[in-house]
Amino acid sequence: MSDFSHRLDSVYGAYPVDLDARPDLAAALGAVNRDLAATLPEAGPMRLMCTPSDDEDIPDQYHAALPDDRWHDSVQDPDAAGVAEAAQETVLGVLWQVWPVCLEHRTGVHAHAGADERAVWWCRTGEGHVLCEVGELAQTLPGRQRRALRRKERRRER
Repeated sequence: MSDFSHRLDSVYGAYPVDLDARPDLAAALGAVNRDLAATLPEAGPMRLMCTPSDDEDIPDQYHAALPDDRWHDSVQDPDAAGVAEAAQETVLGVLWQVWPVCLEHRTGVHAHAGADERAVWWCRTGEGHVLCEVGELAQTLPGRQRRALRRKERRRER
């Protein structure tokens, strides 16, 4: 484990976010997990955890945790882009891997809230461009990888 990452059992009071009560966060986490499954399946699906603040002036902290409960960094009052950012920070801080990557420029991309408030993966290279919406990374894969992913999904559905 990295010196800069944490285990949820070492964080006082961390608890799983009730995704039934927060469908917005459930959708955001589902989109992030689709992207992980498509591009970094060995990471496994993430969970969204919350560490409540002891100080009323400081908001609760939300963490995207790997299946083994490791996480890195946190966000406050998450929206869809915030959940994606928390997941990205965990992958970088715990697995030491840049994720996701713009295949055209071979650089890391960043979670960003688009003009319509939907979360997108944004490549800052050059003039910058939207790579895709969070949850749609599979569509950016080269044809062979995309077809293999679809075959794997069909086998799982059977």
